[in-house]
Amino acid sequence: AVAIGRFNPNAYKPDIVAAVKRATGRDLALNGEIGLKASLWPTIQANDVSFANPPGFSRPQMASLQGVELQLGLLPLLSRRIDIERLVLIKPDILLETDTAGHPNWQMTPEVSPSAPAGSQAPVQSPGGTRTEVSVASIRIQDGKLAYRDDRTGKITTLGLPRLEATASSPDSPLHLDADAAYNGTGFTLAGDTGSLTRLQDPAATAPWPVKLTLAVGTTKLSADGSLTQPLQGKGYDLAVKGTVPDAAALAPLLQGFVPPPLHDVSFAAKVTDTGGSLPVVSALTLHVGPSDLSAEVHGLTLDHLDLAAAAADQPVKADAAGKLGDQPVSFAATTGPLSGLLSGAKPAPFPVDATFKAAGASVSAKGSIADVTAMTGANLALAAQIPDLSALSPLARRAMPAIKQIAFHGTLTDAAGGFRDGAALHGLSLTSTDGDLSGDAAIGLAPRTNVTAKLQSNRLDLDALQAALDQMPAAPPQTPTSAPEPPPAPPKHSQRLFSDQPIPFDLLRVADADLALSIADLRSGGANYKSIATHAVLKDGKLAVDPFAADLPGGHLAGSASADATQPAPPVRVVLRAPGLALKTVLAAAHEPSYASGNLEVYADLHGAGDSPHAIAATLDGYLGLAVAQGTIDNRLLGSLLGKVMNTLNALNLVGKGGDSELKCFGLRMDAAHGIGTIKPLAISSSLLTMTGAGTINLGEESLSLTLAPQARVAGTGVVIPLTVVGPIRDPAVKVNEAGAVEKNAGTVAGAVIGNATPLGIVGGLLGGDKVFGGKTDICPAALAAARGQAAPEGAKSEATKSEGAKSGAAKPAEVNPGALLKNLLR
Repeated sequence: AVAIGRFNPNAYKPDIVAAVKRATGRDLALNGEIGLKASLWPTIQANDVSFANPPGFSRPQMASLQGVELQLGLLPLLSRRIDIERLVLIKPDILLETDTAGHPNWQMTPEVSPSAPAGSQAPVQSPGGTRTEVSVASIRIQDGKLAYRDDRTGKITTLGLPRLEATASSPDSPLHLDADAAYNGTGFTLAGDTGSLTRLQDPAATAPWPVKLTLAVGTTKLSADGSLTQPLQGKGYDLAVKGTVPDAAALAPLLQGFVPPPLHDVSFAAKVTDTGGSLPVVSALTLHVGPSDLSAEVHGLTLDHLDLAAAAADQPVKADAAGKLGDQPVSFAATTGPLSGLLSGAKPAPFPVDATFKAAGASVSAKGSIADVTAMTGANLALAAQIPDLSALSPLARRAMPAIKQIAFHGTLTDAAGGFRDGAALHGLSLTSTDGDLSGDAAIGLAPRTNVTAKLQSNRLDLDALQAALDQMPAAPPQTPTSAPEPPPAPPKHSQRLFSDQPIPFDLLRVADADLALSIADLRSGGANYKSIATHAVLKDGKLAVDPFAADLPGGHLAGSASADATQPAPPVRVVLRAPGLALKTVLAAAHEPSYASGNLEVYADLHGAGDSPHAIAATLDGYLGLAVAQGTIDNRLLGSLLGKVMNTLNALNLVGKGGDSELKCFGLRMDAAHGIGTIKPLAISSSLLTMTGAGTINLGEESLSLTLAPQARVAGTGVVIPLTVVGPIRDPAVKVNEAGAVEKNAGTVAGAVIGNATPLGIVGGLLGGDKVFGGKTDICPAALAAARGQAAPEGAKSEATKSEGAKSGAAKPAEVNPGALLKNLLR
């Protein structure tokens, strides 16, 4: 009683602070009074205690406590042992953190006596030289908080400890742990038993330190049972882990931002062993997932079960799953190499793969091996697929798929020399369906520069059937806006140019290299069959060459080539084409235009220019273009669109506007271009509605034209030519009757009757079906077609317009033309 009455623990404050400073290199602040709490056992009580942080961290204190109670055993003090019977920490606030350089604040640096050798640290001893032993029988934490802060990201992870109790009957006895805690606000309980504190504090010990822990989050329970040989370092573990998770969503708050899929009735078990590698060895693995609705991940997908098992680390892993996609069954089965093959640092060994996925009647499989699965090198996988109806997989693809039937695919997948990170290849690929087939080899290289190579061939390809399948795809449902709709963007400003001045993306030619070869024995498009199609495209360092491009068309053999050089500021472009029979319907469909005409279009071209836009290329165009159509039909609305002003000048537009088709006997055009100036001679059309010849020039740079047109009429059985001049911008030229030319070509009163808007209806009627003769002499078609084809005109077939060459038409000086625009305008 006298000793207790005279004992003043506050007198030891300087000694306590100094001892902590020597042991940790940090300052301990005992701001409150240290006193003895009234108790049957000596209990020291302190308030307002804090432990300093090193300089450079987010706050001055690493830890602070509102209060601490320390209950000591009396008799052990006589043997220089400090037995803490009970330690209570009241509202501890501990912040573990790393600074911007990655240094942790829990790394202590004990002070070294100036007389001690560098790097040495003497053990704590009592004044008599005997080492003092310290043990704790019971620890209790009330309303504690442990947080971790990463100063590089500013992210803070918080562990709340409303209650924690740890007890041991002696320093050498097992420790029992029981806690109520919260991780980032999600409550859980932790209970378990571990080895002794004495063994925990002995870094030289090698005996296993037992661990048995159970964590519960609501109805979710996770447990670990085993041992560690280096518990403070978390090494040398050999643990059996297992868990039951009724709803995986309950674990989301504990998974550092990872949101698990909505799995239910999950159970797992495994043995996890530390063998010194960067990853543990896993054995005796089992995983089961029960019925789960995965519609949030894949629309319409439900899981009946998923099972995964690996008996040992060196045994195969087997997986099996089944469910439904909408009302269609879905299943997955796989057998792979052992889990040990997935560990980093494992000796490379062939890793077998045998997996099959089935959904909505379709089956996709992969079978083979990977030489080094950790590096993903040495893959040799046979891929195969059988898909009765591609549209049935739309829910799995999360988008509408076309109804292509009876798809079959197989091929062998291999990686590049450096693994999949450097590229991949498909060998012996074969793709067939009811609409065609494709086979060959393809590869993509990703290093040092992206390079695509392919050599493909097809026996039959029906583009009409494929397009019909695409056209029948349902439209995507409108998305429900989640917020107020944004105001519509301002409509883009369209250039008034016929040839766009928007830059052509030549940069794409500099991104990668390619070598692509394709051959098709039979291609159906636009109702026509094209045979023996062959093309070869090579792209190297920004230079593209397509040579040849060849095919057998309904009207003859097509041959062509193209090139572009994107290495130059104004890339030169050249197109050479000889196409004696392109189906007009195919051409119009490719231009997204209605089928205004039928028959075969002949194209003969050798054109080249330079520039970074269509307009720049057109303005520098050199070469020639010939277009010809022999026998076909043409929608009268197309004639009205193309020749509206011409027909209006002849008072015949009202007849054209009535629609219907006209028989097209021939159409011929020949243009020779030099530095963007196109000279047209001739331009001829012969149909049941209109017969007309013409000539002139088009300036492709200025997009203006100057043409002389000579429509033919018939008055009282006499052929009458009505010369017209068409001058001005291509989009909106001026059309007028050439009075002088009319007088010269048609004598007397006939010429006077057809000038201006006084054209009599009899002459207008003569324009209909007047394609048999020109001026009562010669059929215009042979000469026009021969000129378009670059051939000599047949003897006696030259037209009146060709003979006169428009020299006496009185037309203004010719302007210039754009072959691409002319073709577009004639066929739009």
